[in-house]
Amino acid sequence: MSLNTGKMSLDTVNTLTDLQYWSLTNELSHKVIYIIGALVVVSFLVLSITKKLKIPGVVGYIFIGILFSPGVINNLPVFSVMQKEWYGYLIDSFNYITVLAVSFISFTIGSELSIRILKKLELEFALIVLFESLGAFSLVTISLLALGKPTSLALILGAIASATAPAATVLVIKEYRAKGELAATLLVVLAIDEALALIIFSFAEPIALINIAPKLELTIFNAFFIPLAKIIGAVILGLNIGYFSQKLMSYYHNKSKKILLLLSSVLGVSALALALHISPLIANLSVGFAYRNFSKKHLGIAEYMDTLTTPLYAIFFILAGTHIRFNSVTSESFLILVAIYATARIIGKVGGASLGAWLSDAPDKVIKYIGVGLLPQVGLAIDLAYTVQREFVHFSVGGYKFGVLVFNVLLFTTAITEIIGPLLTEYALSKTGEMHS
Repeated sequence: MSLNTGKMSLDTVNTLTDLQYWSLTNELSHKVIYIIGALVVVSFLVLSITKKLKIPGVVGYIFIGILFSPGVINNLPVFSVMQKEWYGYLIDSFNYITVLAVSFISFTIGSELSIRILKKLELEFALIVLFESLGAFSLVTISLLALGKPTSLALILGAIASATAPAATVLVIKEYRAKGELAATLLVVLAIDEALALIIFSFAEPIALINIAPKLELTIFNAFFIPLAKIIGAVILGLNIGYFSQKLMSYYHNKSKKILLLLSSVLGVSALALALHISPLIANLSVGFAYRNFSKKHLGIAEYMDTLTTPLYAIFFILAGTHIRFNSVTSESFLILVAIYATARIIGKVGGASLGAWLSDAPDKVIKYIGVGLLPQVGLAIDLAYTVQREFVHFSVGGYKFGVLVFNVLLFTTAITEIIGPLLTEYALSKTGEMHS
């Protein structure tokens, strides 16, 4: 047994050595710098243009990302076949940017949640999140079943539909320095929505997997207790690191130390969460929550976060746009599936959020506009789609590979929601008079 283990380790070392040699000879690091440099320059130009046009910067980032997608680049004759292949490979290798960006976004949302506000608006938040998440899940699942789609596909797409990406909405709120009941409610709803979407997906995925692979056995342990333990573990990890981090920061007055400690907290908890196979999103949400509620004095980290995350968010949204590949649309049945999914999700999100706000006797402007800030999906939904690709790699549905079909549906609808979502959020904040920039 030990000999086999040693041989496997030696084989792995040889493989890594070959990979390292290949990376050096092909100047892989240089090519990565080329693309990152181009993205940073483009993000600066995009922000300058969107400011002049008075539209949210995220819309420009997504649009430029679509223009920089491999599907578009592959149709340009100015690049060689080798250059196009390298470009596609490198773009797909930037998945860690998604984890980093969503981790910082989760921290930001958590830092906006005060226990005082949660106690004051507890019923309002609970009903809005419950109705908008379950509304999207139920409507998408039932609509796809009525369309004749397999139960496994309907459950997975319904679960992913319940997720709302906070990144675009949070960026619009920060960009316009929005303050008020709608902006505060959106931040809290987005934070709780992440956790609920993960719970819904954790229940739906094993059921869908068993439905498509009957040999697997569904038990209460793997369908309920394991997902619940992971969520509780992420919360405990984040609260502990957040508590000690803010405690340490309260003694620092040096800006460099504060920035390094902030980076260490967010990146450190993300690394630990990934190593423990728990959610870095929920863990960082808990770190931000600890910063807001455990600190006895104002730490002044908002300015540092803005400085640190501006280039990260810009690159994140551009890369998100590059994943939206319209050449994946190849049939009428696919377009019908996308149309049903998008329509059912929008109705479920907007209608469910407004119903929950109305039932909780929320302010009129929250009832009217809360739903339009919950449409974007890039972030958690893409992470869930990657999970589906890994777990359902051996299964197909309707002539498509299961994971590829789910991913393409998500990316196509994202092209719509990531552009109209921020514009609608800006409109809502403008109509409620909560924009201050």
